[in-house]
Amino acid sequence: MSTRICSVAGCDRTHRRNGFCDLHDQRMKRTGTTDAPKRKTLADRFWEKVDRRGPDDCWEWTAAVNEHGYGVMRPEGQRTGPGIKAHRVSLMLAGVDVDGLVVRHSCDNPPCVNPAHLSTGTKADNSADMVARGRSPRGSRSGASKLTERQVAEIRVRQAAGELHRVLAAEYGVSRVTITNIVTGKTWRHVAAVEAA
Repeated sequence: MSTRICSVAGCDRTHRRNGFCDLHDQRMKRTGTTDAPKRKTLADRFWEKVDRRGPDDCWEWTAAVNEHGYGVMRPEGQRTGPGIKAHRVSLMLAGVDVDGLVVRHSCDNPPCVNPAHLSTGTKADNSADMVARGRSPRGSRSGASKLTERQVAEIRVRQAAGELHRVLAAEYGVSRVTITNIVTGKTWRHVAAVEAA
């Protein structure tokens, strides 16, 4: 007795049901055809997940985002492994070489993928942007901070009233140098003494 073969031309798999092998039978049930599904290109997959607006508006990524709010997607041909950031893909699709560079947002909106809002640069350029735009973690937002903005303002008021640096340092659990840097404006420049009032 000879083994029956799938009825699809060029397929040499064993017949299972309805004249097809398992693969072609499942395709027929799902899609109505035995043809292999057409793979979407990276560009097709990318643009179907973007809310395009006007040329000067932010184009929001509508799919998965990482913990920092940046859009992420799988690289072409990969089902597992690390994703690629959507704003990098946007510039790559626009013909910009992003290898070895960071992609910076002029709009400071992490899910934006509008190529008009994106540019390449170094990590130093990106850090300089962050500082210039006031987005660097400073004060109590810094993970190393032992003080809050309110405490810093209180320290400045109390020192102006004549309290000694060593007394303030002991009370707030910091060094005398820290107190001196605060009251001279070397650190915590974004906090004014009047905030304690």
